[in-house]
Amino acid sequence: MHNLADLFAVALPLPAYDVVIPCHDRAHVVADAVESVLEQDHAPARVIVVDDGSRDQSPAVIRSLELRHGPRVIAATLPRNGGASHARNVGAALATSPWIAFLDSDDVWLPGAARALLAAGENADIVCGHFRRVEGDGAPGAPECGWWGDAIRGALVHGGVIGPSWSIVRRATVFAVGGFDPSFHNCNDWDFYTRAAAEGARFRRIEAAVALYRTVAGSRLVNDTAIGAENARRVLAHPYLNAEGDDDLTLRCC
Repeated sequence: MHNLADLFAVALPLPAYDVVIPCHDRAHVVADAVESVLEQDHAPARVIVVDDGSRDQSPAVIRSLELRHGPRVIAATLPRNGGASHARNVGAALATSPWIAFLDSDDVWLPGAARALLAAGENADIVCGHFRRVEGDGAPGAPECGWWGDAIRGALVHGGVIGPSWSIVRRATVFAVGGFDPSFHNCNDWDFYTRAAAEGARFRRIEAAVALYRTVAGSRLVNDTAIGAENARRVLAHPYLNAEGDDDLTLRCC
């Protein structure tokens, strides 16, 4: 696994990007996500934090981040919880840069993440890196990536192999597929990347670890196996995948 600082020590002319962070009841960690983006050596044009009807202090935390960082952070507050897909779409509508990253509020980018992802984007529409899993207060695990860089269609047949926190997408691609489907409250990223691939989006994988995927306190709908199985079947019903469901779908839905 390559070291990001060694790979991208020389400054490259990279495109501008925005980061959209949906947040629901993550007052205790959302500032970590925002700060990890603002500290990138290739800084974002803006970080758009969308509070999705939180019941905790998330709106206050997000507003304080906006006040502290001025125009670099934009706070958007939704009156009720509509799910991560809707929150991401709201953030994307506020984005203006040619690239958009969708970082989850409980995850963080590693130093050099933006430079590593964007440096590989010249002939791609979606660039995917690796992540390091962090369970609770434990140490980061070994770098992981569900996609091996081979045919994206075959990879997507086997599950949600790309996560928003360790990838970046051209803004034009986001809008070409209509953004994230709000009817998916999990498997929404799997559905999004499937529809993007069906529209001809060019995918590229890099070998660098760009994010920490953290398990923190709070409810996670992804753990609802019944909903996960149904949503997995919905994704696999897409004509592009041309695959039948099976009994292990809940393990494959991100």
